[in-house]
Amino acid sequence: MKKLLLLTGIILLIAGVLSLSFGALNLFAGKHTLDGSAELYGRMHQRMIVFLALGIVLTAIGGLCVVLYFKV
Repeated sequence: MKKLLLLTGIILLIAGVLSLSFGALNLFAGKHTLDGSAELYGRMHQRMIVFLALGIVLTAIGGLCVVLYFKV
């Protein structure tokens, strides 16, 4: 059970970091796109918010799993 907790924590941490990276990439692209339609900017902004929030949640849960692994 303990190894499953650590494995789940590591996988969630990796998924969270990837999600945060994709959210940051959409933020960067939204700020540096010079010629785009309003729909393009809207989609980039929406993806940025969704992936940043998802990354924060996944990273927090993954960190909690790792902390619980070392506490138990």
